[in-house]
This record gives sequence, C-alpha cells and structure tokens, in this order.
Amino acid sequence: MSLPRRSDAPVTPVDVVRHLSELTGELTRRTSALRAAEKDAAVKRHAADMAESRAFLAAEGPMDLRKHEARVAADRPEGEALVAEALVRVLRAEIRELDTRIDVGRTYSASVRSELKTLSYQDGA
Repeated sequence: MSLPRRSDAPVTPVDVVRHLSELTGELTRRTSALRAAEKDAAVKRHAADMAESRAFLAAEGPMDLRKHEARVAADRPEGEALVAEALVRVLRAEIRELDTRIDVGRTYSASVRSELKTLSYQDGA
C-alpha cells in the first residue's frame, strides 16, 4: 500500500480511519514476519557457527590453514545465515517505513478533521 495520491487521498475522517486500519494490518503482518525471520536467522547463525567450529576442530595443520578450511567448509550455512540476517534488516526497515506512514496518516487525519471542522462538516462519527 502506498501513500495516498491526490486522486485517491482519503477525504473524510472515515476514509482516513480505513486507510490507517489497512496500514496497521500491514504493520501487524510485517511484525509477525519479522518474528519468524529473527528466529530463522538465529537458528541459521548458530548452524553456521557450529559448522565452522566442527570443521576447524577436524582440520589439521597450521592455525591459519585450519581457520580457512573451516570457513570454506561452513560456506553454505554461513551464506544461509547471511541471507536470513539480511531479511531481518529488510523487515525492520519496512516496519520503520510503515510506522512513518502511520504517523503521516495521523497527521493527515488531523488536517482533514480540522479542515472539515472549519467547513462545519459533521459525518456522524
């Protein structure tokens, strides 16, 4: 859902409330997705760390060689963890955007109410 354009901007307090309700529903969905993504990222981070540690312990040779062998061995779980962590960051950014859009909607609502009040409009709500 994008910010209202002039042609589809809410024009009554009821329209504004409907729009804010839709944004709030989207915020709830994104928050649930963030919760699941946080759990997934934690599980994948742990798997990647454990894969690297196991590979390090199994490797032989000088310390630097063992470290790099372990990193190579943990490549796939590390990549999965990085993608999962990136998704968490994206969802957090989307939630911040929704919070901002809700704040803008509240301001817009106050402006609509104020303008309608000066016109002596009563919507019965």
